[in-house]
Parts: sequence; C-alpha cells; structure tokens
Amino acid sequence: MKRALLRIEKSLGLLTGLSGVLSGLGMVLMILLVFGNMAARYLFGTGAVWLQELELYLLAFTVMTGFAYAMRHDDHVRIDVFSNFLNRTGKLWLDTFTMLVVAIPISVLILHYAWPYMAVSYARGEGSPNAGGMPWLFLPKAMILVGFALVLTEALRQALAGGRRLIFHYRRPRRNQEPAREA
Repeated sequence: MKRALLRIEKSLGLLTGLSGVLSGLGMVLMILLVFGNMAARYLFGTGAVWLQELELYLLAFTVMTGFAYAMRHDDHVRIDVFSNFLNRTGKLWLDTFTMLVVAIPISVLILHYAWPYMAVSYARGEGSPNAGGMPWLFLPKAMILVGFALVLTEALRQALAGGRRLIFHYRRPRRNQEPAREA
C-alpha cells in the first residue's frame, strides 16, 4: 500500500513537472510572438489582429499550466500569518490541512463550473468579436479546466506527501529516547 501511494505521488509529481516545462515553453513562444508583433507593427507598419489575440491565448496557456508548478516549488502567494508561529511539524500539518480543505475542494468546484462555461463556448462556435480575430474562443476557457486539473493534481500530491511525512514523523523514535527493549 505504501509503495503504491508513493508511486502515485511520484506520477502526480511528474505531471506537475511537465506542466512547468510546458509553461516555460509557452512563455518563450509568447515572448517571441510579442517581439515579432512589435517588430511587424513598428518596423514594417503591418500586423494582424489574430496574432495579437494569439498572445492572449498563449498567456492563458502559460499562466494556467504554471499554477501547479508554482505550487510544487512553493513559489505561490501565501499568507504566512499562521505558519510563522508554527514549528516544522505544525507547518506540515497546516500545509496538509490546507491541501485537503482548501485547494482540493476549490479546484473541484472550479472544474465543476468551468466545464459548462467552456462547453457552451465550444457548442456555439464562439470566436473573437474583432474582425480578423482568432476563432475557437473555447481554447482559453478550456485552459481554466487544464489549469485547475493540474492544481488538483498537485494538491493531491502534496496531501499524499504531507500525510506520508506526518506518518513517518510520528512513527520514528525520538532522538533522546531509547527504543523499547523486549525482556
């Protein structure tokens, strides 16, 4: 059972690691596209609306795939009002509790409400309101689903890791205690 949970934890970690790579690639593409659009506009006096809107599509991709990666490396915004007063074990309890009570339920809730939002956009064939703009307006809306599915994945991974660490913490003998000897 322990090995299976560790394997699940590692698999979820690989998925969120991949999301970081994809987010980085999206950022590089977005930087190149913004530079290309700027050069086309100011050097050549030309440009395309759909290329400018593609920047927004790439921004949605980059941000939504980067959330889980930021969570994984603890680079997200958090309020440390409570955790500053806690020791290492208390912080571990707080992080695990936060994943179970806040991150996982909110991710599930957002996935529940984002699905019809994206599905309606797809069914209607929504496109850009601008002339010459991008079609498939459902794609940035679908990134909400992808992003929060990745956040859910990382929250599950952190909850499993936190539970494993807590079990390990309470099972090991204390430093200044001798293990119980059998007589």
